[in-house]
This record gives sequence, C-alpha cells and structure tokens, in this order.
Amino acid sequence: MSRRFGAALLLGSLALTACGSSTAAPDDDEAALSVVASFYPLEWLAGRLLGDDVVVTGLTPPGTEPHDLVLDPRSREAIDDADVVLYLGLSYQPDVERAVAQLPEDVRSVDALTAPGVDLLPAPGDLGKEPLDGNLDPHVWLDPVRMSVLAEQAAEALVGARPALRATVTERLGELQGDLTALDEQLRASLATCERRTIVTSHAAFGYLADRYDLDQIAIAGLDPDDEPDPATLSEIATDARDAGVTTVFFEEALPPDLARTVADEIGAETDLLGALEFDPAAAVGSGEDYLSVMQQNGRALATGLGCSS
Repeated sequence: MSRRFGAALLLGSLALTACGSSTAAPDDDEAALSVVASFYPLEWLAGRLLGDDVVVTGLTPPGTEPHDLVLDPRSREAIDDADVVLYLGLSYQPDVERAVAQLPEDVRSVDALTAPGVDLLPAPGDLGKEPLDGNLDPHVWLDPVRMSVLAEQAAEALVGARPALRATVTERLGELQGDLTALDEQLRASLATCERRTIVTSHAAFGYLADRYDLDQIAIAGLDPDDEPDPATLSEIATDARDAGVTTVFFEEALPPDLARTVADEIGAETDLLGALEFDPAAAVGSGEDYLSVMQQNGRALATGLGCSS
C-alpha cells in the first residue's frame, strides 16, 4: 500500500465505472454536476477534486455520529438528484446504502469501504457494538495512503459522470495525491524513532493510523464511541497503559474527554487531542482547519506524546 499514486493511473483506464454502474456518461457534459458525500472525509476529497465550481453536499450534520445518520427528506432528495454519491457501505451508514441501492444505474456511486485497494482491517478485539459487516474497522480515512486510493476512486466516478471535467479532475488528483504522499512521508518520519509506541485513545478510531505507522492502539471505548467500558475494563486499560509507559492519553475533538481524563488521572498521564475527522474540523476544531491540517496536528501530538525524535 505504501506507494505513490499517480494521476496517470486514472487517465490510462477511463473506460471507468464507479461501483455498481456501467452506463455511459450523460450526453450533456455542460450540465451542472451534483455530488453528494455521506460524511466529511469524502466531502473533502470531492471538494479538492472539483474546486469551488461545484458544491459538494454533505449528508452528516455537525455533531451527528456518521454511523448514526438517519436521512431526512432533504438528504434523500439530494441523493435522488445526485450524479455522483460517495459513501461508506458495509452497514456503516445503512440509511445511505438503502437510498443508493434505489438509484438508477446512470448515477455513479463509490462505496469507500469496498473500493479496490483499500484493504480493511479487522475490528479491534471485542470492542464496539457497531463494527462493519464481517467485523471490520471502518476508519480507513485516518490512513493517508488509503485516502489516496479513495481519491482515485472518487476521481473515476466524477470523470465518468462528466467527461468534460477530465482535465480539471486529473490535474487536481495529482495535486491531492501529492499532498497525501507528503503527509504520509511526514508522519512516517516523525513517528519512526520514539520512546514509546503505544497510544491510548478515547475510542477505537485509530487502528489504520496505528497500523500504517507501527503503533499499538489501546482504546478506552469501542468502535462505537458511545460504548463506554465498565469499571473493571477501565482498570484493565489503565494497567495496560501503565505497563506500556504511556504518558499521554488522547481524546477526540467531538467527544467528551471524561474517559480519557479518568485513565490519565489513574496512571498520572497528560491528555491531548487527536482528531478522528468524523466531522468537519472547521466546526469541530477551528476555522480554517481541514483534513490535512488536522492530520498534521495529529502527527505532532503523537510525536510529542510518544517521545519521538525526528
């Protein structure tokens, strides 16, 4: 997986179809393109590929857990009117999946969790009430290498829907993948040599990030952040964290930090923010923040908390 993804791969094979669609692109290449993304990371990818000329409609409102999303009438209408839908399948957002399944075949859809080359990881242990079908971990977007694969899949769908956008999307894909490659290299370098390699997180969102950069994740809550552990499990987590020499417990931008602080207090550790990017960080973290800036902040927080030397 750790490779550079060139935009040339897209151009070489645009007999391209998005998942579940083999119908030719619309005749009217100049018609306005309607793009829907089921939550922030996919919305960010589409926005980077299309620029300011196309508005991407996000379906998950701020503060709503993506896997808890229930479509309201306006969201259903947006999907019904879409030319391209980017979403998470495998029962992560079942309401979206049901709506996508009812779309005509000329609508391009990309399931980010079944896209070729994404390679899902198993859910961590027995944690969580809502892993994906097959007991898999959904948090692929926290690995910039997998995000680069998803960027290719999104670009294929966009160009398939509007061939006239091929040059623009291909140029932007190259820039986007260049940024993701640089992010991967930056994280790899900053986390290469560390005093510790165990991270304690408020919920099990960081398995792909840990896997990519050779870290071990101890999660306080499961894949579902509402699945709080009982006192005995909290005590066991604190013991494991203490044994691993953990000095920082990480909480997330949109979740209460109480559990993280409980474990940190138990082992005499500090707490720090680690962004899970399930929500638009401009609202959850601060104005002007986006996927890249939050992932860069994640790298700095991890490097500090793990005692890394660059």
